[in-house]
Amino acid sequence: MEQMKIATDKIVPLDFESEELPVEIRALHPVVFREETSYWCLLGPDPHRGIFGNGETVMDALADWLENLRLRLKTVDEDDEVANYARETLQASNRDVW
Repeated sequence: MEQMKIATDKIVPLDFESEELPVEIRALHPVVFREETSYWCLLGPDPHRGIFGNGETVMDALADWLENLRLRLKTVDEDDEVANYARETLQASNRDVW
């Protein structure tokens, strides 16, 4: 899966090992970055084809992204590369727990 290239100085570092983050975020590592006056969260090549969220804070962007991820997984199409990547990664991470 292709991930959008984002300028390093815009990326907000996250601790993906933090138990405070939902399992989907810890497993998929979406990129959070600042864009003008808001935060964006993205997994994929661009906001239109990828799974995207935004908000006024990092946590708002992550929450919006998580909601959009869950909706996208409910309606996944076999040609949807990003959603299929997310589904497969989440299934693999569930198996790794045990």
